[in-house]
Amino acid sequence: MNKIKALLLAAGCSALLTIPEITLSQQPEAGLVRTVGDDVTLRLGGTLQPRVTYASDLNAAGERQERLGFGMRRLRLRFTAGFGENLGVFLQMEGSGATPTFLDIRGEYRFNDNLTLRAGRFVGAQPRAYARTGHAVIDAIDRPAVSDMWARMTIGADGRDYGIEALWNTPRWELRGFLHNGFNRWNYNLGISRDPSTGGIETEGFAFSAAATHWPAGRDRLELGAYASVNTSRNELTEIGRVGRNYISYSAHAYWGPLPGDQPFRVKADLIGISYQEVAPFDIENYIGASLFTGVLVAPHVELYAMGEYWYGDGGGFDETRQVFATLGGSYSLSALLGKPFTQNRIMLSYSLRSLEADEIDFSDPAHVVMMQMQFYF
Repeated sequence: MNKIKALLLAAGCSALLTIPEITLSQQPEAGLVRTVGDDVTLRLGGTLQPRVTYASDLNAAGERQERLGFGMRRLRLRFTAGFGENLGVFLQMEGSGATPTFLDIRGEYRFNDNLTLRAGRFVGAQPRAYARTGHAVIDAIDRPAVSDMWARMTIGADGRDYGIEALWNTPRWELRGFLHNGFNRWNYNLGISRDPSTGGIETEGFAFSAAATHWPAGRDRLELGAYASVNTSRNELTEIGRVGRNYISYSAHAYWGPLPGDQPFRVKADLIGISYQEVAPFDIENYIGASLFTGVLVAPHVELYAMGEYWYGDGGGFDETRQVFATLGGSYSLSALLGKPFTQNRIMLSYSLRSLEADEIDFSDPAHVVMMQMQFYF
């Protein structure tokens, strides 16, 4: 239980500072804490992730191109406020782009030791491999490619949405029910209609997503989970022939050691799928992705890993598509050397290979990516 108390909320978010029993986290607790009065506690923290990348792939004309560059993957500032034992607010800002933006704006109320209600813009029920895995505890430098493809074809790349979510927690279970816009835009009118004649696509309603996670031994080592969603927003990410589509999506996962540096040997398997509705003349379109990760702790501060992924689409009236991803790499934890959480401060190196997107697996001219990233989580 002490290990659980030391964690913050999943998906890069902080938990209510006053929840005494079960927190909902995947990231190490960090940040400057200050108590204001008898019942107000404030926490300020941040993340810095500079990286250097070399990529060799094909451009739109089918010509081989090579790129080398430096960048900032994440520059984040987190603010958490706890008011008494039940009420909390969480804000997270991203500053690595041209304009700083708020990623998370969330309020939450804890009814009792088990039930918490959250509202705002935040990471709700979704595949565990995506934003529910916090940015500081990603196994490789990036999340699995199949989870990133899911996000870019459903609710959007940052994995957030506006809505309200109920969370039920016990030592062995976490249940989530999330009613949301279905597309992470603030304008609720997008959930009603938009005239295609003005350049947009028609939209309809909202989305409901649910997720269940089970820890047979009480939040230790083995984690099992599933997710399902019905999305009727018909947002532009689902567009085909200038018509947005309703869809269902789903996932399942089984993890033996969810967090980097957790244990000597880790295995993580994910399955993610999307099924778009039929829109004449296009048939129902289905996609499914699978990911398998293994990690070995060769020293208390060094983890080596390998990950393989497969993505398949049945076309929906187009050609079938298949793609394979392979990643090798390692993490060197500077914080573990000091007796602190493995993921707090580390250096990561990875090599990724991606096949061409084609009707058959094609490694004739693959993409190669080498990345090195430093992480400072405070």
